[in-house]
Amino acid sequence: MLKRKRAIVVGTAANILFCVASLAFLNAQALPANGTRPGTLENLQIHSQALENNKLGDSADQVVAVYLPPTYKTSPTKRYPTLYLLHGFDSNIRSWTSHGYQDMNLQDSMDTLIAAGTVREMIVVVPNGRNAYLGSFYTNSSVTGKWEDYILRDLVSYVDSHYRTVPRAESRGIAGHSMGGYAAIMMGMKHPQVFSAVYAMSPCCLGMEADLTSINPAWRAALAAKNKNAKDQFGSDPQSLEQFWVDVFLSLAAALSPNPDQGPFFADLPYRDQNGNLVQDEPAWTEWHEKMPVEIAANYGTNLLQLRGLFIEYGLEDDFTHIPVTARLLSEKLDRLGVPHILASYRGDHSDHIRERLETSALPFFSQLLVGGER
Repeated sequence: MLKRKRAIVVGTAANILFCVASLAFLNAQALPANGTRPGTLENLQIHSQALENNKLGDSADQVVAVYLPPTYKTSPTKRYPTLYLLHGFDSNIRSWTSHGYQDMNLQDSMDTLIAAGTVREMIVVVPNGRNAYLGSFYTNSSVTGKWEDYILRDLVSYVDSHYRTVPRAESRGIAGHSMGGYAAIMMGMKHPQVFSAVYAMSPCCLGMEADLTSINPAWRAALAAKNKNAKDQFGSDPQSLEQFWVDVFLSLAAALSPNPDQGPFFADLPYRDQNGNLVQDEPAWTEWHEKMPVEIAANYGTNLLQLRGLFIEYGLEDDFTHIPVTARLLSEKLDRLGVPHILASYRGDHSDHIRERLETSALPFFSQLLVGGER
């Protein structure tokens, strides 16, 4: 049985949003026996100019999964709101679509929720964010490629031109887990003219706190790894926790502080060793801060106020200690800016309730906020 989450509500208008989302919580049931028509999941490949000629050699032809609701093929004049759903680091599209998070299957989840009347019919788009370094962070980089532009320009325009969407910001939402949660916040904050509603699940990398600081011993390992072959560094199996962090730090550096002239990783780290001590290293330190929501939220106050809804949540026992800390810090910044939002916490770690949170909170949230073809 799905459990109701404990939530902390922040912001003047957040009470309204929280009540709307809370009313949508449910215990997922099997599809009714009356033969309700299922939706469909299409797997396709699109070409992205934004990803051409990246330094990692990743293909500009990207796989995408698109969920189409039950009436899509039987109601040819109907248009639908769209949700873009981003996966986390060292993951892929299948995390959402096929035996992924807690055996997550997007088509089954959407069909069940729509049949129960809890979620409206929506198109759900699941892009790939994995690259040769295990994660693009959906960020523009001179090394990894322009992943933000890929989502905002290439993918959105493709979906709007090939499917019966409602091609307006008020009818588009973006959500993601961990790396995807970070990207959802960044894209909503920077581009409210594209996405009007944001849901960040356990978002990583919102600020340089806790286990992202120099107290993490993996920074020294990452500095040492800069002398190794990049292809030998990523995706080691099995991985120790330190190796995982090394992969995260090097991948983040390629996204946030790229250096196309500095091999083998083509990235600068925000720390360097000085007489046995880790000290901040420029310009990478500043480049990281310039791409972290806690640091730059005040620069986007006007944009944030344009959002129809902003929901941030985290597990109280998250394995990555910076996530609860920075989620609360960002909430405090948003509160000072007068930005209505919801900050919610729940009993759990980084990845044990992803499917539950999507089905009982995120999808109902977008179902209530996104405007359909009927306005």
